[in-house]
Amino acid sequence: MTTRRTVLTGLGAGGLAAFAPAGLRLSSNGLSPRAQLWDNATGPHLRGAVIAQRRVYPALDGDTFLGSAPIGAPVNQRALDDLADAGANLVVWSGPGVFGEAAPFRSDTAVEDHIGRWLDMCQRAGLFTVLGFRSGPGRSAFAFHREDSWYPRALLDESVWTTPEKQAAWVAMAIHAAGRFASHRSLAGIMPMVEPNASDLDHSAVWSAMAGALVSEWPDALDVPLLISPDRWARAEALPQLSAATRTSAVMAVHDYDPWAYTHQGEGAGVRLPADPPALAAAMTGSPRWACLEFGAALHAPGLARYFETRIAALEGAGANWAVFRWPSGWRPYETRETGMNVTLSPTAMGVLTRAFARNRERVG
Repeated sequence: MTTRRTVLTGLGAGGLAAFAPAGLRLSSNGLSPRAQLWDNATGPHLRGAVIAQRRVYPALDGDTFLGSAPIGAPVNQRALDDLADAGANLVVWSGPGVFGEAAPFRSDTAVEDHIGRWLDMCQRAGLFTVLGFRSGPGRSAFAFHREDSWYPRALLDESVWTTPEKQAAWVAMAIHAAGRFASHRSLAGIMPMVEPNASDLDHSAVWSAMAGALVSEWPDALDVPLLISPDRWARAEALPQLSAATRTSAVMAVHDYDPWAYTHQGEGAGVRLPADPPALAAAMTGSPRWACLEFGAALHAPGLARYFETRIAALEGAGANWAVFRWPSGWRPYETRETGMNVTLSPTAMGVLTRAFARNRERVG
């Protein structure tokens, strides 16, 4: 098992082949094994789903809803095995970063050990995984719930956008994680921040600068693909805010919930999918490598099969890897309460997804 005590060393170019996934056929374009997984010219290579976790706050969550461990809800091996059995070869982990949210910004042993176990579980299931950090220095998971009132407001932290020290610490955290987990066979890439939202808080230049620093300081020799999301919650429309160097050097990782009125409609709203849904691929012009690592809709939305079919067909045509939101954790106290967008609860969604997953060829050896 990969734990904090395991020594993970950096890999030079000569050592990369040792971690090439079994059966992965590389093209003649000279890309490294992991980089090849994100090559839109020969893709898509990865199709799967998202599992999200966050830090557990006992005073807020109790010891059952998200479990009693530092991070919840717990994910069991069966959940990942079921995803692989459905045909997927990718699971995107959207969870806490390896540095604490408050100073001093140092590696968190509990988070590192948790990610180590996660990587081992993914390898046992034969799944590649992307590590995406929802929280870290100056940003708590409640940034995703800033308009909600079910938690104490003291838990909301978005100070990363106004504090240069925390911005630098976030960049350092992602680079640390790349070195820490580079040698794990299941690791397909790192997304330093899940859904950055600086622009929505009137700090539009901050994320572009952080993304530029990540690109310039990224340890390329480790062969850990860098996945950068645009601002405004990873919307493709915010791509122009990123520099040309960032857009061409890193894999652009976007999320697509357009049209929002359809994907997030309430029960009984009856909002129908437009006859001509928004074309994500057109918005990605100028980004040679990109993926859509979150999309989905309310399970009661009319025309759900057409929603998934049209989204997936567009991504397949662009050679883009993709992950649907969301796959269940297997933790019953959580899953019985939080059913929204759990695709396994919809035979319609699963029918479309399993047919698409059947195209997967690459697996973790």
